[in-house]
Amino acid sequence: MSDPVSTSGDPASSAERPILDSRLPHSVWLAPLVPAALALTAGVLLDRYISLPLMGSSIAAIVCLVAWFCVRVGAPRGLPLVYLTLATVAFGAAYHNYRREVVANDDISHYATEEPSFAQLRGTLDEEPVSRRAPPDNSLRSMPRKGETTTVLRVRAIRRGDDWHAASGRVRVSGVEHWPELHCGDEVEIVGQLALIAPPGNPGEFDFADYLRDRGIRTAMKARKTPEAALRLERGWTSSFDGWLAAIRGGGRRILCEALPERLHGLATALLLGEESILTRAEWDKYLRTGIVHVLAISGQHLVILAGFLWFFLPRLGVRQRYGAWLVALVVLGYALLTGGRPPALRSAVVVCAVCGALLLRARVLPVNLFALSWIAVLLVNPTDLFTTGCLLSFLSVAVLIWGTRDLFKDTEDPLNTLIDRNRPVWQRILRRLGRRVFESYALTLIIWLAISPLAASRYALVSPIGLVLGPPLVALTTAALFAGFLLLLTGAWCPPLSLLSSGLVRASLDVGEWLVDLGDGMPFGHFYIGTIGDWWLGLFYLALLAILTQEPLRRHWRWFGVTGIGWVCVGLVAGAARTNPDELRCTFLSVGHGGCTVVETPDGRTLLYDAGSLAGPETARRHIAPFLWHRGIRRIDEVIFSHADLDHFNGIVDLFDRFAIGQVTYSPSFADKSTLGVANVLKTLRDRRIPLRSVKAGDRLTLGTVSIEVLHPPARGPSGNENTRSLVLLIRHAGHSLLLTGDLEGEGLRRVLGELPPQHLDVLQAPHHGSHLTNTSELAQWARPRVVVSCQGRPSPSREVRQRYQRVGARLLDTQHYGAIAIRSHSSGLVVETFRSKERFAIRAAHRED
Repeated sequence: MSDPVSTSGDPASSAERPILDSRLPHSVWLAPLVPAALALTAGVLLDRYISLPLMGSSIAAIVCLVAWFCVRVGAPRGLPLVYLTLATVAFGAAYHNYRREVVANDDISHYATEEPSFAQLRGTLDEEPVSRRAPPDNSLRSMPRKGETTTVLRVRAIRRGDDWHAASGRVRVSGVEHWPELHCGDEVEIVGQLALIAPPGNPGEFDFADYLRDRGIRTAMKARKTPEAALRLERGWTSSFDGWLAAIRGGGRRILCEALPERLHGLATALLLGEESILTRAEWDKYLRTGIVHVLAISGQHLVILAGFLWFFLPRLGVRQRYGAWLVALVVLGYALLTGGRPPALRSAVVVCAVCGALLLRARVLPVNLFALSWIAVLLVNPTDLFTTGCLLSFLSVAVLIWGTRDLFKDTEDPLNTLIDRNRPVWQRILRRLGRRVFESYALTLIIWLAISPLAASRYALVSPIGLVLGPPLVALTTAALFAGFLLLLTGAWCPPLSLLSSGLVRASLDVGEWLVDLGDGMPFGHFYIGTIGDWWLGLFYLALLAILTQEPLRRHWRWFGVTGIGWVCVGLVAGAARTNPDELRCTFLSVGHGGCTVVETPDGRTLLYDAGSLAGPETARRHIAPFLWHRGIRRIDEVIFSHADLDHFNGIVDLFDRFAIGQVTYSPSFADKSTLGVANVLKTLRDRRIPLRSVKAGDRLTLGTVSIEVLHPPARGPSGNENTRSLVLLIRHAGHSLLLTGDLEGEGLRRVLGELPPQHLDVLQAPHHGSHLTNTSELAQWARPRVVVSCQGRPSPSREVRQRYQRVGARLLDTQHYGAIAIRSHSSGLVVETFRSKERFAIRAAHRED
């Protein structure tokens, strides 16, 4: 990895050979650490997607290592390397399996079930508690959301009855916003509801359970809604390394909050300390939409600036270069750990430490070896980080910088041009150099953006062209803010009066940056959503990019590969937007908690939404509805139907506007009459966006090819009562099958349907009002006589009484809380019912039904 720089003491000799040698070997694959990094990665990937047994991988690693030791002398050339490579692959697989899959016999997950149950735990706080503020008031939120505190508890014991039993493992704990003064390392006792972390409820949505499993967490506890739910048994943070890091981070946060206005607290702490808890979701989202969220994440930029900051000041303080290298390495590594030790920061810390080590040893290092070394270090710290977006984007950006741009801006000295330049006025020379630097920065931004956009789009379903414009000025502004911020933290800790100048520069840089981000976020076509990108497309794209970056003969034909790349992007866009029209009706009841969203896909390719909301808030569209629609290849919603004017049935519509084209919105006759701010704001947004509106009433019929929809309720006026009584009831018929969507039908409305309409023989019934025992009566079961009943609800599951009422008429009751999304597929041969979370599938054959 390194070569001696010089054996002489001549400074000029050392200067001739730089520490960081940008020259690559004849082939990048000949760099010593690259094969090791690739073999380790291959092992991690094998275990991730094939799930190799830990014992088998371990034995394979030992056998291959012994074979390498035996044949390393006298064997045919290359054979020892083969055994060593196989040993590294097997080690990678075994290590990943051990970190992710192995749990102790007394692990806390063995005491938990899917349904929350009371538990009393003792253990040590494994992470510093993070308090998040309550989000601002929103007219589309059914009830104000409170702030919360989250942390991770390393369990030591669980109480069962009157006795304490030994337990182990990690639990994610959430509680009220203002907890008592607790810190990482403290021994605590916590009381609350313990449950296994539920897998995703709908296809396409983010798998939070899998994300936590990568961190060794399988269970979650919701502490009682009182600060007394967490009791400190013993102060322990002073003897914990993480506790001291948290204390230092807390001191830095106090310095920033005292020196800066409140509007910049979240931005400054995220930028300088890696704390994202003060930022609201809306603030975070605008950085994501503008494509420059990386400026908030502690990354290579931060650590390089910190290293430069130290190299600038240490010589001026009389520190010799040799001692300065030690200080820079230790401070950068400490800062990476202080800000959370995330993969991008850890990568940069390893590189800085390696360069400082080369400086101490007077040796050279190759960038490609540094890249491989930092990759190996990240995998050894936590092999599951390989699958996080931040890690992949960080390494991908650096790879493009190392291999893709090293020959891009090489200066070729022309004596004539040099002479002409010297004869220009000073101001012209300055402007020309400044213009060249601006051009180079935008060119680098474009190259990196083209490389990382497919990966970012696959994770966030978002492309942000505005990031090309905002990138260079924001990098300059954040660089200034980081320099001034480090000085502010230093002077604020040792001499507060000296922090006035640095705090002013931080404030000015962040204010201008915020203004640019707000401006970019509001620009037309600054960002757009594209939906799901196929793994096959992404894999081939990055395999081709890797080949181009690392193979010199291929880079000579970069123009041809550029044209091919544009064509491949077009293929991806066409493939993502293409949908084949099935010969069946598909009706999917999504799992959105207490709320409702039913997606109806017709055989002629149209998409309808019946309701789009949740008691959890308007973010249900972002978390559940949009990912499912993209997963299904849906880019346009032809019609959204609101059953009634309760927020938990329509508050997701505004977020859907930003992500999909919507053809029409339909609602009940009394929807617009409800005098609430949420209804008024949604109707205003619909009119501002010029989306056609209409109301329907009992007796209206809609025809969508071979699908017919009949409105059964409500009439043009009435019945009296709350909005639930006037829920829009739709009877969908296709291929001899019938589905009834009921919304929150109850009271006078339910009595009207049962009393005035003829009895039905339904195939599928949506349980009215989220499976309530007051509305799912025996009379309704007898009137509908369904085969399948679907209840769209959160916890708790439907009561035993409700289940028995439907069982008496031969119906099976499924709820979205337990079963996840429930898809009903109607075809002339019968009905197929599929549940996402429980992975069940059963058929209902078309047959004559007797009364």
